[in-house]
Amino acid sequence: DWFLKHGIKELLQDFCPIESYNGDLKIHFDDYFLAPPKYSIEETKIKDISYVAQLFVKTTLENVLTGETKQSNILLTELPLMTPTGTFVINGTERVVVSQIVRSASVYFAGNFDSKLNRTTYSGQVIPSRGAWIEYEEGSKEILYAKLDRSKKIPLSNFIYALGFDSKEAIENVFGKSAIIDSVFDKETDMDSDNALVELYSKIRQGEKVPVDTARDFIRTRLFDQKKYDLAKVGRYKFNKKLDVLTRAENTYLACDFVNPETQEIIIAQDELLTKEKIAILKQNRHFLLQEIFDSKHNLENETDEEILAYKKDPQKNELFTKTNIINSRTGEVLVAKDTLVNDDIINHLRHNIHTLDEKVSKFFLGTKDIYQKEADRQGVFNEILEVYTSKDESGKLYHKVKLIGNDQRETKKHITLSDVIASINYYLNLYENVGTVDDIDHLGNRRLRLIGELLKNQFRIGL
Repeated sequence: DWFLKHGIKELLQDFCPIESYNGDLKIHFDDYFLAPPKYSIEETKIKDISYVAQLFVKTTLENVLTGETKQSNILLTELPLMTPTGTFVINGTERVVVSQIVRSASVYFAGNFDSKLNRTTYSGQVIPSRGAWIEYEEGSKEILYAKLDRSKKIPLSNFIYALGFDSKEAIENVFGKSAIIDSVFDKETDMDSDNALVELYSKIRQGEKVPVDTARDFIRTRLFDQKKYDLAKVGRYKFNKKLDVLTRAENTYLACDFVNPETQEIIIAQDELLTKEKIAILKQNRHFLLQEIFDSKHNLENETDEEILAYKKDPQKNELFTKTNIINSRTGEVLVAKDTLVNDDIINHLRHNIHTLDEKVSKFFLGTKDIYQKEADRQGVFNEILEVYTSKDESGKLYHKVKLIGNDQRETKKHITLSDVIASINYYLNLYENVGTVDDIDHLGNRRLRLIGELLKNQFRIGL
């Protein structure tokens, strides 16, 4: 019932609209309906056929250049129908679909005692419902590693660089200075964000070397494209719950005054024990914990400044202007002059000349997403950050300062964000500083049922 009412609709929205190569034709999915089955349940058993109904989609074909539209019903597939007893009739035989118990999308950490090292080593997994996994682990030589999408592992330091950090100093500004951070980076001397992205791409693509722009676009698509990465509603809830900085902060001591920056009022004083009551106060004022890690220009989720071909003259107005002249690559003719307001007429003019445009220009202006929507979605990276002490000696002096980084708890996106990745790395490093908890992956609270509706949705997606 969920699949018929909501699952099909969500899938059609994911693939809508379908555009022609030059962008002048679009197919919109307006609605869908099931035709009545041709045969009853008993008739299908007698005739040895399947009990199915035809699924039709109401579509609109739009000519973007002329504005002309045509409506039509399209047959998508024949969908097996469930009988009142919960079975399906396939080729005349009643069959049942067994629901699967699978690992729920979330962030999981585990600890194992290593007898050789005489201490506990930790591992972590960032698991979506659909998309690339991120894994953290410790190697045999006490080096921390990361893996993306089950690829070969790379040093965790290089993975952090690939997120957009260009120096160890920039990383320490975010993650703080500590023994565990020093141990992560003491093996690396010459690394920056661009080199790390190329190395990460090479590990995923089995040694293939590409320019940094290609590597960045590939990683961005692999992790942050909602069409390829899905957490589902439960996954986003579990991500936010696990990566909440205040969950880790309970029973630690505040390292500095927690101040309202608008009034300079001290909400919680330095050195106070963060009890449940204090955590509740922090939750009410958690927006003061937010810090911008990357601005919109340096957010790996966004296009780079070189890829953005339009800009705002006035930040207060929703108007975009071309950065440079847009030329006909065959004749050199200027199709759109620099500083021209981008509107529907300009977009249609570019569509008429799409075969003469540079690939970068056509991708930016004529892609599946409206450029004004892309501009609105282009945001910085925000994380909740709190510094605490974890220990107190006999004299009452606090020591062992730790920096806790949580994700942006306002997040509702159903794909992973850079804020989530940074928070998961910090959580993993915090475990080595005795902050945070490991998970029992076999606990039923970390499992969920994959019901028939979801199985059908996955197969339906493959078909589309």
